[in-house]
Amino acid sequence: MFKNLREKLLGKPLATSAIVMEKLTNLQGLAIFGSDALSSTAYATEEILLVLVAGMASLSIVSVYIALAIAALIFVVAFSYRQVIYEYPQGGGVYNVAIKNLGEYPALIGAASLLIDYVLTAAVSTTAGIAAITSAFPEIYPHRVALGIVVIIFLTWANLRGVRESGKLFALPTYFFLASFFIMIGYGAWKFLNGTFPVSHVTAIPMEPIGALGIVLILHAFASGCAAMTGIEATSNGVGAFQAPESKNAAKTLMWMATVLGIIFLGISSLAFWAKVVPIANETIISQIARLLFDHNIIYYFIQFSTALILLLAANTPFAGFPRVASQLAHDGYFPTQFLNLGSRLVFANGIFLLSLFASLLIFLSQGSVHALIPLYAVGVFLGFSISQFGMIIHWFKKGYGQLKKILINGAGFISTIIVFFIVLYSKFLIGAWILIPAVVLIVFIMKGIKKHYTRTANILSLENNMLPEIMPEKTMIILVQAMDMGALYALKMARSFQPARILALHIATDRAEGEDLKQQWRKYAPDIEIDVLFSEYRDLVNPIINFLKSTDKRWANDRLTLIVPQVALTRWWHYFLHNQTMRRLQLAIDGDPDLNPDIFEVTVKTIIPKSAIR
Repeated sequence: MFKNLREKLLGKPLATSAIVMEKLTNLQGLAIFGSDALSSTAYATEEILLVLVAGMASLSIVSVYIALAIAALIFVVAFSYRQVIYEYPQGGGVYNVAIKNLGEYPALIGAASLLIDYVLTAAVSTTAGIAAITSAFPEIYPHRVALGIVVIIFLTWANLRGVRESGKLFALPTYFFLASFFIMIGYGAWKFLNGTFPVSHVTAIPMEPIGALGIVLILHAFASGCAAMTGIEATSNGVGAFQAPESKNAAKTLMWMATVLGIIFLGISSLAFWAKVVPIANETIISQIARLLFDHNIIYYFIQFSTALILLLAANTPFAGFPRVASQLAHDGYFPTQFLNLGSRLVFANGIFLLSLFASLLIFLSQGSVHALIPLYAVGVFLGFSISQFGMIIHWFKKGYGQLKKILINGAGFISTIIVFFIVLYSKFLIGAWILIPAVVLIVFIMKGIKKHYTRTANILSLENNMLPEIMPEKTMIILVQAMDMGALYALKMARSFQPARILALHIATDRAEGEDLKQQWRKYAPDIEIDVLFSEYRDLVNPIINFLKSTDKRWANDRLTLIVPQVALTRWWHYFLHNQTMRRLQLAIDGDPDLNPDIFEVTVKTIIPKSAIR
C-alpha cells in the first residue's frame, strides 16, 4: 500500500543510471538556486526602511546609498564564490573549503551556520510570501501560520519528486517574477524621468542630522538590508546538480543571479525613495509601490501574485542546498549515514524531511512574522561567507606563486564579509541574533559526537588492529516462550541449529496457574530442555527478562547470550496495532542497559513463523 501511494505521489523510482538525466540546465539552475536571493529583494528594502523610519528619516537618500553598498557587496561575494565553484566542483561550499584548508572546527562552524541559515531561509521566504498574499487579501491574515506550513509541505512534496521535476515546476514562477519586477522598475524609472512619479501620502519623519545615533541606525539598516544576500552561496553547494560542464554552468548561473539581483535590489530601493513610501502595517513596500504606479489594475495584482509566488518558492533553494550539505557531512561521518542515501527519485530525501520539519517549527514559533525572524537572519550567512573566503586564501597560498589575482579576489571577499559579519552581529545581537551562538555550538557538539561514534565503530570493525580470539565464546541460547504454540517450536528449532553449548527457555507468567500449565506443555514437546517460569507479581514483562539475562551471564565465564523471541509475520500494516510490542520494548531495554553490552550479549533474533506453516 505504501509503495503504491509513494509512486502515485512522487512517481516511479528512478534507476541510479538516470541521475545524468536529472541534471539542471542553467535556466532551471537559476530558478532552483537563485530564487532565494532574487526573492529577498521583495523584503530587503523594507527592512532597511523599517529601521530608518523608526529613528532617523524615512525618506532619506541614505536607504539608496545602503542599497548601493549592498549591491557592490553582492558582486564581491559572487566573484569570490565563482572561484570556489571551480576549485571545489563536488559542492559543499564553505564546508569543503574549510575542511581542506582550515581544519575540523572552522569547517563544522561554517557548516552549522549554513544549515541554520537554510532553515531560516525556508521559514523567512515562506512567511514573506504569505505576507505578500495577505497584503492583497487582508481577510486571510489570521490563517498565515497554517498557510505557511501548507507551503512547506508542498515544497517537500515537489522536491521529493526529483531535481528535474522541481526545476520544471519552479522555473516559470521565477521568470514571471523577474518580468513583473523589470516592468515595475522600468515603468517607475520612466515616470520619474518625465516628472510624473506618484508620491505616497503617508507623512514621513523629517530629516535629522546624522550623529552618533544616526550612524548606529545606518549600520542597523545595512545589517537588515543584507538579507538580500542570503542564498548567494547555494550555487556553490549544488554544483553537481548542473549539466556538464558542471563548474562552468554553475559559475555562469551564479554571475547571472548576481547581476539580476543587483539590478532589482537597486531598482526597488530607488522606487521606494522616489515614492517616499514607509513601512506600514498589513501592506508591504512592494505593494505600496505597485499600487502607486498601477493603482489596483491587473498589473498590480500580477506583481503581487508573482511576488508572493517567488517568495513562497524561494524556500525551495534551501531544499536544494540543505540536503546536499547534510550529505557531505554524512560522507565524512559528521551526520547520520542516512543523509547520504539517495531516495527513490534520486534526491536526498532525509535531508528534505529534516529541513521541512525545522522550517515548519520556526513558522509556528514566530507566528508567521517576517520581522520576528529577520533578526536571526543573515548572521550565519556572513559567518559562512567569511570562513569560506579565508579558506580560499589559504588554498591559493598552498598552490604557490602565480595566484596573486585569485588571492586578491578572495581577500576582498573575506575582508568585506568579515566586516559585514561583525556589523550584522552587533546590530542584531540583542534583538535575537545571540541565540545563533549557542545554536551553532550545539550543532557542532552533536556533529562531533556523531563523528566520535562512527570513528569508534570503524576502529572496532577494522581488520588492521583487531584479532579474532583463538577460542570463541560459548553460546547460550535463551528462548523467550510467550505461549506454547508453533512460534515456540520454531524458536526451539532455530536454537538447536546453532549447536550451542546450552539452551534455556524462559516464560514470564502473570498468573501462577497459567505458568504451571505452560510448563507441563513445554515438557511434553521439549523434555530435554528445562524451562524457567518466573511469576511477575506486578505484571511487568521486561524487567524480569533483563534480570534473568544478567543472572544467566554470571553463571558461565566464557559465554555469549543470544535471545530468541518468536513473532508472527504480519501481512498488513494495521496488524502492527493488534499485537503487543513486547519485542520493541525489550530491545530498547537491552540497548539501554550498560550491563548487557556487546561483550556478553550478542544479538536479539526474531524468529518469524513462515506463512507456509500456517494452514
